[in-house]
This record gives sequence, structure tokens and C-alpha cells, in this order.
Amino acid sequence: MTDVTLNAEQELYVLHQSDGYSSFGFANARERTDQIAGRLGRPDLTFGEQDFGALSGYEKYLAAVHAWQESPLSRQTYFAPATDPKAARVLERCRRDGAKVRLILGDTATGQGWLDEYDVVGLIGRSTGPLKEPLLIEPGASHGGAILTACLLAIIEWASGKFLFRHPKYRAPDLLIRRGENEERPWEAIHGEQVLARFADIGKAGAYVAFMRGETIEPRIFQ
Repeated sequence: MTDVTLNAEQELYVLHQSDGYSSFGFANARERTDQIAGRLGRPDLTFGEQDFGALSGYEKYLAAVHAWQESPLSRQTYFAPATDPKAARVLERCRRDGAKVRLILGDTATGQGWLDEYDVVGLIGRSTGPLKEPLLIEPGASHGGAILTACLLAIIEWASGKFLFRHPKYRAPDLLIRRGENEERPWEAIHGEQVLARFADIGKAGAYVAFMRGETIEPRIFQ
């Protein structure tokens, strides 16, 4: 049983469950509900002005998810609103083919990547439940984490290094290597004036920079 309360200041539904707490944004609930209503041709499920920030909004979201679950669309992979259609097609193809990929995520408005080092390499799976969302499953793992598909800047085929999807605004980050003052890890990878990581030898620093720029370098080389 889930108990739902409102955090108006942060615009969140707070979900109290037997094993802890989670949250769900007001805007996320509205966008997903309206997306599902449109896909199903169910205007009665659409968010009203009075639903945003109200418990009725979360109830609308649950009704939309239930309607999706009862429809033939429930057999498809569900992609969150604002997911680039080309990225969705590439993810689905990689899921079917069992292709290992590298994901680059970030701000699609600016094309600036988040420079993630972890949870960006693996196979594409999908969750169970009414909304079968894409997951990234790391090699050797039995389960994975949800992919923020609306934040995808690039999808790279691991075997070839080929970009299968590249957001029009994405630009590889400008990273530099310099020698710092840390005796144990003197080699620094920097972005602007920010030190992203320090390494004991320059080879690992170079591998890190290459990986962050989209090269398919095994992270174990520099981690």
C-alpha cells in the first residue's frame, strides 16, 4: 500500500511505502499522463489545471498507467516524454539485437554532457510492469537501472565505436591533461578549470579523456 503526500515547495509527490520513500515530480506526472492520454486517444485522462500539484493529479497518472496496461501498447517499450524518436528507435534495435552500447547523457538544450563515468556502458533491457521502460544492464549483471531517455545526447555502438544516435546539439567536451601538485596522482583531467579526476600515470588520464569524448575505452583501464 502506498501513501501519497504533497511537497508543494519542491513540486513532488512523496510516496510512502513499506520499504521506504520515493518521490515523483508534479511535472513528470502531468507530462506522462498527457502523453499516455494522447497515445491512447483518451482525452478524459488528460491533466486539468486543477490536477497539477494536487492528489487528483497523481490519481490521474495512475489511471493513465492502468489504461496503458490494459491496451495493446503495453507490449511495447515505453519511452518517457521528450525522448528523441530516433534515439528510441536505436535503443529498441539495440535491445532486440543484444548490442552493447555506450550512452552519453546530458542537457539536450545545450548539448553539454554530464561527463558520467559509471552506468553508461552495457546492454539494453527493459523493466517489467505496466510501463516497460528501457534499462541499461552492465556486462555480467542480472538487472539494470532506468535510462533517462529524454536526456540522451549520444548512443555509441561499443564494438565499432560508431555513433548510432547523436543529438544535433551534442559536442564532445574539451578536456585537457595537466600535471598537478598531488604526489600520488599527479595527472589531472580538467574541464575548464574543474578537475574531473586525478591519475597516477598519464596513460590512464589519456584513456579517461578519450572515454569522456566518446571513445569506446574499457572504463576498467582508468578506474
